[in-house]
Amino acid sequence: MFFELGRTLAESFGKVFYTSPWVADFPMSYHTELGEGFVEVEKVNDIWEIVDDVDLFVFPDLYQGTLQEYLELKGKRVWGSRNGDELEIYRPEAKELFKSLGIKQANYEVVKGITALRKYIKSRGDEKLWIKISQTRGDTETFCSEGYELIKNRLDRMQAEFGPVAEFREFVVEDNLPDTFDLAIDTYCINGRFPSVAQLGNEQKDEGYVCSVKPWKEMPRPLAQIYEKLGPTLKKYGYRNFFSLEVRTGESGYWLSDPCCRAGSPLLELELNMIENIPDILWNGAEGKLVDPVYKGEFGYEVLIQSEWADQNPLRIEFDEKYRPQIKLRYAAQFPDGMWIMPQPTPSWHSTKAAFGAVVAYGDSLEDCVDQVEEIAETVKGIGVEVFTGSIGDLEKNLQSLEDVGVSF
Repeated sequence: MFFELGRTLAESFGKVFYTSPWVADFPMSYHTELGEGFVEVEKVNDIWEIVDDVDLFVFPDLYQGTLQEYLELKGKRVWGSRNGDELEIYRPEAKELFKSLGIKQANYEVVKGITALRKYIKSRGDEKLWIKISQTRGDTETFCSEGYELIKNRLDRMQAEFGPVAEFREFVVEDNLPDTFDLAIDTYCINGRFPSVAQLGNEQKDEGYVCSVKPWKEMPRPLAQIYEKLGPTLKKYGYRNFFSLEVRTGESGYWLSDPCCRAGSPLLELELNMIENIPDILWNGAEGKLVDPVYKGEFGYEVLIQSEWADQNPLRIEFDEKYRPQIKLRYAAQFPDGMWIMPQPTPSWHSTKAAFGAVVAYGDSLEDCVDQVEEIAETVKGIGVEVFTGSIGDLEKNLQSLEDVGVSF
């Protein structure tokens, strides 16, 4: 998902290697070809063939904390979450921690087993509930229930796919928070510390993202306090990575929903263009030194690109090359005949199904960003390709709703 980070780092470092985990009992070429053919980086099968030649290791995603700690013990600079990703992937334990730190959350129940989950949903009638699992994001991301009969087919399918494990899975079931909106400080954390300037962001789920750049002291104070309460915990983990918290806000307060202990998407794609000194941030941050970001614009927009075709089939895409710096791709490979997106099949209910890239823009006004995004989007072509420019209107409505509850972008 984050190959574009390697391309950005290649502009500043003498050599950048890229690898993506692909080892399995029966590996597929779709996984081994990710990142092939790009002149900016050198694709390698794994880190061990070049481990002694590398000065900085960058882990933008989850699940490899123990490897990061090993590399650090060997004297290597490592940008990554270490085992701080536990705050995202082990939900029941993380929620207990948040409660102990006095961080406000929606009411929730931890339910063990699919049978108990069915019973619990029935007991809540047609109330809107949000259901989450731990660790294995490929099984399912957060999904919504508004009554048992409406969700029964999905639970049936989930039970069949989980098999005997279904009765041992823990489900976190959260109450809905009506009349609230998504809000985050999108930033990074170095040993529990945050930079003095960051992005105040709003996401239209899996479609688009908008942000404004603000000094930390001008962020909504209750929102910033949630981050600061987590600072000591992140310090214990030796956390040095991108970081944001999905928080819901409305007239009656702020509630922590989910931490993002990694690079986010949508988000990182825009940051790669909007933050001038990302290489310095990663190089120094990997050693525990906090460097403030230098932003090129006051506002930023990002809209995702998707194609249902790309979920199961290789997708050839075309666009105006002059816009390449503002078109960020996932799962990409460059072949002699052009740019291709390698299929990454996902479960039918997966919320980010078939999203393979983004169009990004920054500037000194939201209007300028929107104009750029819409102009670039018209040039992106391929089978079933859709650029979510429609999310711009939704994002603008979100900003107005946030303004109504006292949050100004």
